[in-house]
Amino acid sequence: MKKLIWIVFSCFIPGLVYGQTIHHDLKVQIFVKDHRIQVQDEITFPKEYLKKHPEITFLLNSGLALEETDVKIKELAVKKNEKSKVQLKRYRLRAPSKSSDYKVILKYNGEIYDKVEEGAAEYARGFSETSGIIFEDGIYLAGSTHWVPETEGPGLASFNIETSIDKGWLVLSQGTRTINKEKDGRQLIRYESPEPMDEIYLVGGKWTEYDIPSDHVLFQAFLRTPDEKLAHKYLGATQGYLSMYEKMIGPYPFTKFALVENFWETGYGMPSFTLLGPKVIRFPWILYSSYPHELLHNYWGNSVYVDYTKGNWCEGITAYMADHLLKEQQGQGAEYRRSTLQKYTDFVNPENDFPLSRFISRNNSAEEAIGYGKCLMVNNMLRMNFGDKNFLAAWAKFYKDYKFKIASWENIRESFEEITGEDLKPFFTQWVEGKGAPALQLSDIKSNKEGAGFNLSFKLEQIQEEEPFSLDIPVVVFLENEKNVSLLSVSMDQREQHFLFSFDKRPVRIEIDPAFQVFRRLDRKEVPTTLTQLFGAKEAIIILPSESPMYESYKNMAETWRSSQAAQGKLLFIKSDKELDKLPDHTVWVVGFDNKFAREAEIHDNYLDKLSMEEKVLKNKLKDSGALAYAIQNPVDKDYTLGFVAVNSKEAISGLGRKLPHYGKYSYLGFEGNEPTNVLKGIFPAIGSPLNYSVPYNGKTYPVSAKIIPRKALSEFK
Repeated sequence: MKKLIWIVFSCFIPGLVYGQTIHHDLKVQIFVKDHRIQVQDEITFPKEYLKKHPEITFLLNSGLALEETDVKIKELAVKKNEKSKVQLKRYRLRAPSKSSDYKVILKYNGEIYDKVEEGAAEYARGFSETSGIIFEDGIYLAGSTHWVPETEGPGLASFNIETSIDKGWLVLSQGTRTINKEKDGRQLIRYESPEPMDEIYLVGGKWTEYDIPSDHVLFQAFLRTPDEKLAHKYLGATQGYLSMYEKMIGPYPFTKFALVENFWETGYGMPSFTLLGPKVIRFPWILYSSYPHELLHNYWGNSVYVDYTKGNWCEGITAYMADHLLKEQQGQGAEYRRSTLQKYTDFVNPENDFPLSRFISRNNSAEEAIGYGKCLMVNNMLRMNFGDKNFLAAWAKFYKDYKFKIASWENIRESFEEITGEDLKPFFTQWVEGKGAPALQLSDIKSNKEGAGFNLSFKLEQIQEEEPFSLDIPVVVFLENEKNVSLLSVSMDQREQHFLFSFDKRPVRIEIDPAFQVFRRLDRKEVPTTLTQLFGAKEAIIILPSESPMYESYKNMAETWRSSQAAQGKLLFIKSDKELDKLPDHTVWVVGFDNKFAREAEIHDNYLDKLSMEEKVLKNKLKDSGALAYAIQNPVDKDYTLGFVAVNSKEAISGLGRKLPHYGKYSYLGFEGNEPTNVLKGIFPAIGSPLNYSVPYNGKTYPVSAKIIPRKALSEFK
């Protein structure tokens, strides 16, 4: 699922049946050098559809001119939507009968050439966009292009598409390719998609094609530059991931999956293919992060469709079963969840918060933290509450029941209720319809000997401004000379509650939700200082070095960041160091090795001690010849974060300014060269979590030898 297209009709019908699906039979001619397209669309409206829509209304890109037809078509006024880059025309025609299917042929042609652009908001998100384009570098037509008539009604359509294009070109769409041959000096390609789709794609390029057939799925790769080794690396990975997801969820819904190299940097997932940029596709880590995410979207979002009127549920579960799952397989699930909660803590505030039921798509970091992060954590809590078996069974049932239909959070709830036998309306109302997040505080920890055993009592408080949440909170207790920890859980629905547990051995340490299983706001001492705290701040100050020969280049970087922050509703004030007498007690950036505040911005010893000897040597080298960036506690006020960024080469500033917003989860970074290239990255440790407490006795605390063993990955459930 790539993104939401603009739909002006109240058209979504959860559990849509095939009988109301409109069918398009498209014959398309593309003339690349002229940026032009010529289309004949034979549309079949089933009688079930006509009973509800005797007057057929549709939208079309205003740059595409309708040819005259025997059918009487009237142009209507259309209200402009600010989110759409495309101007639209709205038309109406009347079907002659409601008792039988109705076919109409529409012919239209025109230019499609919306250049790929990056705005301030896109800068923060890390990619550029186009609504649709035909030119020498490639072809991209999607729902956002409005190149196929969008009709009022169910919002889903099946289709066949036969495309004639310049020789040497290939095109790709959903469904199965049934024709691929040269005809009359042009390439003729046909795709057939009998399954209902919520968007019709047509992408094209001068690709080299690779494939590996299997029993029921064709694995393909389309590369702009021939590279057999790269292609087969992806094809092999595709087979492995698909096998894993079929065991977890159910049979793959399409006849193919294609890796397609795009002509600009993207990470899009469409039904039966993914569209990755030239650089993205060659990053070695993409195979273990973004790629399985896009593959999994063929289940969530691209075959079970989202009812956007009730909230986009698919991004969070896709992130959970792909990005989070891969980290969990490496034993890093807790770190991933901590990073997820940290993004919510850093980027979401009362002014920009909203319920999951209102999430549509990601346009900034706050929306990502809610629509991806909060949704991911809601799924984690469902899994924690009901176990891996029930969690997977509920999602498998949901997939089976709603494949090629439109579904909502309500349908997800019903699937979980049927599997678990529980009434989950309160849970979904709290987490899907509600805003905010709990914040926990631990206090009044006491331990005493009682008979042959020991008691441990403590108090938990919910200190957020919102009303108390209903929570199930993991508690881990370490016992004296015990190799295993005691895994407990407490239920909480009050502002504050006291708890008491008894043990055979002396409790020496207690940790509240140490694996970050519960959706909540984190205390600053629970998390390391990272760049997200700077880019997520509602207000920040960036201090430039007034005497630096690179002042103007630094200022250009600061202005770009300020525009990006403003696009997300945040303020970044630009100052020079000569304007300030002292370091502000605020979220602040100190820029430049020659900044007068650079000495106050040096990394604290308690952080430096955590770096390896190799990292320390590299850091010192980069200070002399490269670029450094890091985040530490502001020494003036530790409730705020201080960021430091500096380079030795003026040519590196522009590239560093573009890259740093996409390294937000890190505490420290180092770069070489003018591009520049990242060569050092890491996360400082969290120091002094207020939800961890070592229980003293005889006037001192005792070390623990037990370790919390990460749970098995979701894919390992049998």
